[in-house]
Amino acid sequence: MNRSNGPRGLHGLSSSSEINWSKYNKKKYLHFDKRVDIKEDEHMQAKIQDPSWVASYAFLPSIHFKIVFKKYITLKKENGEKFKKKDKKPREIYYAAHKDSLIYKHYGDLLNNAYNDYASEKGIDDIAVAYRNNKRGKNNIDFAYEAFDFLLKQDQAIVIALDFTSFFDNIDHKSLKQKMKRVLNVEELSKDWYKIYKNITRHSYVEKEDIEEFLLDKYGKKKLKKIRSQLPQIMEPAEFREFKHGKIKVNQYSFGIPQGSGMSAVCSNVHLIDFDKEVLQWAKQKHPDALYRRYCDDLILVIPATIATVELLEEWKTELMAQIDCYKDEGLIIQEKKTELRLYRDKTIYNEKMEVSPLDYLGFVLDRNLIRIREKSLFKYYARAYKKAKTSKRIAYATNRPGPKRKLYDLYTHLGHKYMGYGNFNAYAKKAHRMMKTLPCKSHIKKQTKRHWSKIQKRLSD
Repeated sequence: MNRSNGPRGLHGLSSSSEINWSKYNKKKYLHFDKRVDIKEDEHMQAKIQDPSWVASYAFLPSIHFKIVFKKYITLKKENGEKFKKKDKKPREIYYAAHKDSLIYKHYGDLLNNAYNDYASEKGIDDIAVAYRNNKRGKNNIDFAYEAFDFLLKQDQAIVIALDFTSFFDNIDHKSLKQKMKRVLNVEELSKDWYKIYKNITRHSYVEKEDIEEFLLDKYGKKKLKKIRSQLPQIMEPAEFREFKHGKIKVNQYSFGIPQGSGMSAVCSNVHLIDFDKEVLQWAKQKHPDALYRRYCDDLILVIPATIATVELLEEWKTELMAQIDCYKDEGLIIQEKKTELRLYRDKTIYNEKMEVSPLDYLGFVLDRNLIRIREKSLFKYYARAYKKAKTSKRIAYATNRPGPKRKLYDLYTHLGHKYMGYGNFNAYAKKAHRMMKTLPCKSHIKKQTKRHWSKIQKRLSD
């Protein structure tokens, strides 16, 4: 173990020349500090690479608000009839100040590099597929394809898909710190790394509604609407010193990190280094070719079996749950309603009651001999497109001129297949269809989005 906190390259990690600075984009949101363009500000780039500067840096509070996602879940009545129930899923959102965000991203990249080395050395590099910087060019399509391809090549197999409850909210701080030290290969965190650790665990924040109240009091509703996008920052430093009294909250618990920062994402993988290794070893004991993959808090095991039976499924489920239960104190709690237990045999997927059932993984559903995009994802795509079309119609009615359609087409149709340098949902679906149709099953994905243009045009003309 490296007992020194001194540098092995910058920060004792891989050289910062390995960092992809082109990914450090200027953010447009309004915060307590001014927006920073690191590509133009060489001093800022140098500062975030200076451990002594980071160690003495005063982080600003994040801004916190809650989003409630509304979704429909499919349930079954006792007679087997399916019905849809409205469900609400709240998500706590925290976003850091501009300089803070750059620091978190840089240290997140450095930790990611260290994690890559550690995971490769321990034989778990293939397991975690989310938030990795050594798996560029791959996304949900590739990872879902890998799992389905492996499953469909088996004669018989057991499939266990699990999801953790409130994963980021339950991460144990003490455990995270110990694992960060192991991944960084140090006995104690250096001052700059400790500062980062302290600020993601004991994170401070201000409620967004308090900020909105300040802005409305200062500018008034009408003026604020007009100048909001032009404001350099929420308030001046002198105003912040007055504003912060009684407004800043701090996480007082010994668990939980804010979801969303570049640092938090990497920490989710670091936190699970022991868990991943043990689950992989357990799966390999069942079959040497067993596949285990984890996308953040969403994991799947596909284990070949000589004879896949309900009894074997229950036995393996019990064993695995007992193993996971050992990590309860570290914040790993299984979300029962999202657990999927499946048997694969005779080229058919069954549930634990031996009913023919679909397998849902990373937004794709394998059902009988058909693969498609999850209905929830499709519903969300069309709902957003229709909302954008409605806005265009409303503007057209108010101005008596054609409404704006450029962004609608860029985001939700084939015309914007390379929007902002990335693919939109339509391009995503096309790529998914091209890949999934090579599996020994039929892809329904192309049909799911085939009529998107006519559907959107209908909403524009109605």
